[in-house]
Amino acid sequence: MARIADKIKNIDGSKETLKFVFFGDQIHVVCKQDQLKTWKMDLKEDCTYMMHNFRVSMNDGQFRVCDHPYKLTFIGVMVVRQCELDELPFKNYRFADFSDVIAGQLQSDLLVDIIGVVDEVVFRHISPRSKRVVFKLMNLSNQLLSCTLWDDYYLQFLEYLDQHETERPIIVMLTNARIKEGQGSYPCSISNSLKASKLTINEAVAPIEDFNQKLSELGIEIHSVLTRRSQWSSQASGSAQLSSRETFISKSEAKTISEINNLCEEFVYVTVGTITRIFMDNHSWCYAACIQCHKKTNVYTEPFVCPCGKHNDRAVLRYRVEVMINYKDESTKFLLWDRECTEFIGQSADEVNTLKVEQSISITTNHDPLIELPLTPTKRQPFHECDDEARSSQISPAQLSSNKLAKHDQIE
Repeated sequence: MARIADKIKNIDGSKETLKFVFFGDQIHVVCKQDQLKTWKMDLKEDCTYMMHNFRVSMNDGQFRVCDHPYKLTFIGVMVVRQCELDELPFKNYRFADFSDVIAGQLQSDLLVDIIGVVDEVVFRHISPRSKRVVFKLMNLSNQLLSCTLWDDYYLQFLEYLDQHETERPIIVMLTNARIKEGQGSYPCSISNSLKASKLTINEAVAPIEDFNQKLSELGIEIHSVLTRRSQWSSQASGSAQLSSRETFISKSEAKTISEINNLCEEFVYVTVGTITRIFMDNHSWCYAACIQCHKKTNVYTEPFVCPCGKHNDRAVLRYRVEVMINYKDESTKFLLWDRECTEFIGQSADEVNTLKVEQSISITTNHDPLIELPLTPTKRQPFHECDDEARSSQISPAQLSSNKLAKHDQIE
């Protein structure tokens, strides 16, 4: 007598062996790295398989592809056999509602499927470490959701923009997307996961065709957002980042310095001012950090393992500079972190420190390295013109003329 199949929803780890057929249920299945090459050639997407001898364990990893409390793991005695089961449904997407993502009602460790039409390409950014593009997706209810694509997904998206110049809407389907929690006045957003996501753009698959049909039936107007990549290729990372800054400034609330001084909660605002003073004690211009998580460490030269798990041959230096910002009769102190200081100075903290060591200037004396830094990549401040005080450095407005009223500071 044939054994009755177990249902996915009934898996609880109480049985040593399982036989199941599922009808739309989902469960997280894990194939570890050492076995991935073995199974990768045998398993193909959209094919049906009969599998035996899974290990059942709690679904408590950093990220989960579904909300089932248990997961199945491939082990050495696994048996996999391809079969045809007509009663099984085709791939079942479970698209997350934009409003649930934005409101933070979904668990941040749960990977979700997202579908929408590209409403606006906000900006792209290229750095030596990564590439990313940020754009807005719109659903059939005219709700907008910010989406970020990194590295290979970035290249796939830009390649589509480069090769397609039609006016039709760009419908994007992203599976196993990560939910990024909102910060301050910024709502939750989504991005691709490291390797689990699949990006599909305007392909002839059922979800995209259905979405496109409903889009037409509802008469939703979509503006053309196609921009040839050749028009972007001439942009350096700095100018590409400038577009993001312009978007941030145009859509964030502006506050005067006096209003910022009276705030008692953490928010994201925009203000305008002139850097009139840099406050420096010995070593106050930088801190030693892990190369991956950027958290402060007390280890400087010897190899160490950060609490985040990253092995470091040595710590890297990152900027942490306190400055005085003035506008009219108002003033306040701001902390400028590594990204902003690198943009202003044109050199990383490690490069600055190496330069000073080569010049045999000790960073433990009154001559702090930051005093001799260029205020812009093309303008240097001569050392003999600096006011070498023990606790702070006063810089005249004339020396900052190229930066006046041009710095938009973000409270971090």
